[in-house]
Amino acid sequence: MRPLPLRLVAPLVLAAALAVSAALVITFGLPEDTVGAALRRFGRSGLPAVPVALFTGAAVAMVSQLAWLRLRAGGGLARLAWGEAAVVVLCASLPPALVPPVALVGFAAAHAALHAVDRRASHARPAREVVYGVAALTVAAALGALVAGAAPGRDPGDGLSPGLIAALVAAAVVYYLVTVALVTVRLVATGGGTVRAVAGSMLGSTALVLVGNVATGLVIVWACATSGFLLLFLPPVLWLMHQFYANRLGEDDERRTWAEFAEVARDLNRLDERDAALAGVAGAVRLFGVPAARIVLAGGRAYGEPLCGPVTTRPLTVGPVAVGELHLAGPEPRRARDRLMLATFGDALAAALHDAITQDQLRAMSERTTYDAVHDPLTGLLNRAALLARGDLRLGSRAPGDPVALLLLDVNDFKEVNNALGHTAGDDVLKVIAGRVLDSGNAGELHARLGGDEFAILITDLAVGEADLALAAAVERARKLGAQIAVPMRIDGVTLSKEASIGVVVAAAGSVDITELLRRADIAMYQAKDGAQPVAWYDATRDDASTDRLALLAELREALAANTPGLEQLTLELQPAVALAGPAGASTITGQITGAEALIRWRHPRRGKLSPAQFLPAVEASELIGPLTHWVLERAIILASGWRRAGLAVPVAVNISARSLAERQLPETVGELLGRHRLPAELLVLEITETVMLSNSPVIDDVLARLRRLGVQLAVDDFGTGYSAFTVLTRVPVQEVKIDREFVAQMLDAPKPGAIVQATVDLARRLGLRVVAEGVENPEQRARLTELGCSAAQGFLFYPPMSPDALLAVLRERRQVRRRHLRAEGAV
Repeated sequence: MRPLPLRLVAPLVLAAALAVSAALVITFGLPEDTVGAALRRFGRSGLPAVPVALFTGAAVAMVSQLAWLRLRAGGGLARLAWGEAAVVVLCASLPPALVPPVALVGFAAAHAALHAVDRRASHARPAREVVYGVAALTVAAALGALVAGAAPGRDPGDGLSPGLIAALVAAAVVYYLVTVALVTVRLVATGGGTVRAVAGSMLGSTALVLVGNVATGLVIVWACATSGFLLLFLPPVLWLMHQFYANRLGEDDERRTWAEFAEVARDLNRLDERDAALAGVAGAVRLFGVPAARIVLAGGRAYGEPLCGPVTTRPLTVGPVAVGELHLAGPEPRRARDRLMLATFGDALAAALHDAITQDQLRAMSERTTYDAVHDPLTGLLNRAALLARGDLRLGSRAPGDPVALLLLDVNDFKEVNNALGHTAGDDVLKVIAGRVLDSGNAGELHARLGGDEFAILITDLAVGEADLALAAAVERARKLGAQIAVPMRIDGVTLSKEASIGVVVAAAGSVDITELLRRADIAMYQAKDGAQPVAWYDATRDDASTDRLALLAELREALAANTPGLEQLTLELQPAVALAGPAGASTITGQITGAEALIRWRHPRRGKLSPAQFLPAVEASELIGPLTHWVLERAIILASGWRRAGLAVPVAVNISARSLAERQLPETVGELLGRHRLPAELLVLEITETVMLSNSPVIDDVLARLRRLGVQLAVDDFGTGYSAFTVLTRVPVQEVKIDREFVAQMLDAPKPGAIVQATVDLARRLGLRVVAEGVENPEQRARLTELGCSAAQGFLFYPPMSPDALLAVLRERRQVRRRHLRAEGAV
């Protein structure tokens, strides 16, 4: 809350007092008989009644304020006096309309005298606070007189009657409540705290004083009405009551002050210098009731507003160590207790600041040590250890499969700089290059100097979906970086330009760690150097020592062994082939599913969903090809057997690699699986590439012959891509030909692919073979294939690869369609 502008509020309060006085005059008037009746009680002394009453009333008001006690409430101090007793006497002795001016004279005289004494003692309150206090007391007295004058049963001529006592008590209570309210406003505005807390503190501490003051006022009124000599016995009684008030308030103040001190001391326990200092400033203002405080540390740092006027200074020391100084606005405390509290608070504040400063220094040292441990001291970039640690964390935060890239940069012929200009100039070149590396990056990247003239950038926000696009984006980034580094720089008065060789690697998050990325980028970087090119990217076919391949094979072995339901990593998806048109005279129903190709998928727990292209090349070169082929064959045969039992005899096709065909026991394995799961051999189609079928291996020829004797169907996959495609159809006893998707995609736009497709369909029809076109994506391709006489097609135009459950639902639906079609033809 902002400080209250008392010099503006005081006139308003005085105006309120005058307004209440006017209301009193209007309400009760000032007839002579009323004044006389009210003042006759003083006639027994033989003195003129009116002057004595007015003078005595002002004197009573003044004396009631000279004997005062200090009360701490909130963050400020209030003066507690005998105002309620004075109001009782004034309301009993004077007409209501005369109470405000008489009270104003007495209160003003008392506060003026107190202000003069305080000013000589150099601890006077500001004049605006004095004016505000007098105005507040006058308003309270006027409102009390208004209540007393309006009270029923009050008759000044009846002596101290019950009605008059009730009216006087009501006037005192109103005076008390109004003064508490107005003083609370001042304390909250100037000392802080809340209205509820300050008012509650004042009411709790002064309730007993209210009772004593009211009783004292009533006794004075009774003594004046009975015999003035009784007033001679009043001073010792008042002195005893004053001492009792002082002790009672002192105990409350002491208890509240030390409780507040303990709270302030606890608040000083901060681990930050600024927090501890600001808590000390706030605590000093709160404890000592000063308008402001300031802390100046030994290092020159200051907290709190600059102070004006008299200032109390307390050195802050911890043993021989000077921490700083505490400055309080105002003169030195007069009371011994306040000086003791200031000393105790200063010691606590010094200890808290010393601890906070020490913690700040230790934290700064720790941060510096930590910074040095992970940063290159020359360039400020991350060092190799930090890149390895943070790189794995950054890779782990990406979704599996998201593309990430690493750029590895090596400055060409950097030794020439050191030899020609010296190592200092070489360091300057590295700093310039480091700055350009940093300027070329984004906020989410890691930039590191690995040592010497080698730098690395880890990029995890390529924001492209496909691997080819990610590689293109990373290579483009590397080219721009290389061009930026080659910009001429001026070192030691010499203009020079340095070029760099940059290796680029892109991988899927979760498939590799940062160590493997660095290894691959290093291979690419040396390929760039060997080829005298600025940028080269990692090519797995030229990497004979891929640790990722070894890890992938180990993980596949674990996946094959995982047979727990619900936790399998390996699954099959199936893509149906549909009928387009049958041979002349046949009644084949177009759209009917003629078979389904089994496609393996790997739901890797760390790398995400992997397609066969991502792991089969490594598997085919390892000993795991046998177990994986057995797994796919068994799962496909189980599915086809289940379809057959459900009345859906649909062939299932499985791709067989050259390595598997070279295994002599393959026919026995296939036969055993067919017999175990009771699947007729003609419902299993083994798809083999034409390059394998063209081999001159006697083992492969023997395996193919024995498979045909089992009754298993053979299909030529990717037909047309080999060197002697049509020769296959005469050498190997196959039942199906699958046209490669590349020819299907180009047959509408280029004459040669179209001719190959047409020739394949014609030859297959003459040989009595089924023809399946792969990769059909649009209706135009379908129409052209139907026109050519292709018997079946496979592609996203019809069905994408789907789960076994989804395919079973499709098969059942197609069976219903076929039945309706046959009924329409009258066949059923």
